Amino acid sequence: MKAFARLAVLILLAPALLLAQTSTGQSTAGSKTNDNKPAYAQTPTDAQDSAAPAAAAPAADNAAANAAPAKPNVPLAYPIMSDKSKQRARQLYEYFVHGQDGLLYASFTPGMKKQATEAKISTISKQVTEKLGTPGETLSESFLPGLGAPVTIYNRTTRYSKVKVPVMVVMVLNGAGELADFQVQPVQYPRRDEYSDYQDSTKLRLPFNGSWVVIQGGRAMYDNSYAASDDNRYSVSFAYVKDGMTYQNNGRQNSDYFCYGQPVLAPAAGVVVQSAGNSADHAPGRVPEVQSRGNYVVIGHGNSEYSLLPYLKAGSLKVRPGQHVKQGDVVGECGNSGSSFAPHVEYSLQNTRGFPLPKTMPAQFVNYTADGKAVAIGEPLRGQMISNGPATPPVETAAKP
Repeated sequence: MKAFARLAVLILLAPALLLAQTSTGQSTAGSKTNDNKPAYAQTPTDAQDSAAPAAAAPAADNAAANAAPAKPNVPLAYPIMSDKSKQRARQLYEYFVHGQDGLLYASFTPGMKKQATEAKISTISKQVTEKLGTPGETLSESFLPGLGAPVTIYNRTTRYSKVKVPVMVVMVLNGAGELADFQVQPVQYPRRDEYSDYQDSTKLRLPFNGSWVVIQGGRAMYDNSYAASDDNRYSVSFAYVKDGMTYQNNGRQNSDYFCYGQPVLAPAAGVVVQSAGNSADHAPGRVPEVQSRGNYVVIGHGNSEYSLLPYLKAGSLKVRPGQHVKQGDVVGECGNSGSSFAPHVEYSLQNTRGFPLPKTMPAQFVNYTADGKAVAIGEPLRGQMISNGPATPPVETAAKP
């Protein structure tokens, strides 16, 4: 669906969704978003020779097509994730909430302008005010680089006067400061399950070195596309960023991604109970039809808690079943095998080694920093830049898994 058409649908349907939800923001239906697939996992058309290999943001399935092609040698007017780009995003948000439709429309990319007229944008803007009311308190805002497109993704969550739950505005900006995608939607949460209040027994550390961005993480469906899945709802994933970008060149090769080949670490001491290393890495954006974990490691920590680290690089596994590992040991390297859409690190804390079929549980990492602030224990949230805090003596033994 085109970005404009989706925007119109979201605005028209959002009030019904919002009014149907409780004041806690819990959805009254177990609805799923984008078929449980991260929306930036879209395969580009062959015509996009210089475009990135995947769209840029959840539910933004044509943002890559609207984004400016990656031109690493040409300075950008609004460098991705720069202060200038962030200021521009906030400016466009103000155009939207104050009804400055002409200025907002003027910021659209040529592709977006082909999908709507200024008059239609003005009509939708009025519908927002009529249906949702006026914006009030800002609850949160975050910025995120596109995993596969040269864009800055701006998310702002606000309370509106006529609806019960918060509303999220998503704006996707290219390097020219143009609006490549634009959405308005309610903040939806899945129904509670048996692990909603779960507290980990294992003291988990982030499974990588350095500072990474959270590309999927949190309890809300927008923050974490896995949240719509009963089995994988608490999974989290991360990407490595340099100068606001997750990749160099045009992002069509795994080696273009800064995280590709980075060490993946055991988040806690335990015993390797499963592993597989026979899957080849595939090109970014070309996910195999057969869904799989690719090259992976499962570590048992005791207390029916198991760490799953999937999609590892072909030939990179450093461990085997039955091997004891310490917290921080290298188990493999970041890859793009199995059902991965682009090189990234994914992590799941699950309740079985694989049989009976596992369900994920909230992963509460300890002693890390998020956006420069120390976190004693917490769950990483989409858009945060996170890294492990100072090393502490690792726990070198674990209960029988």
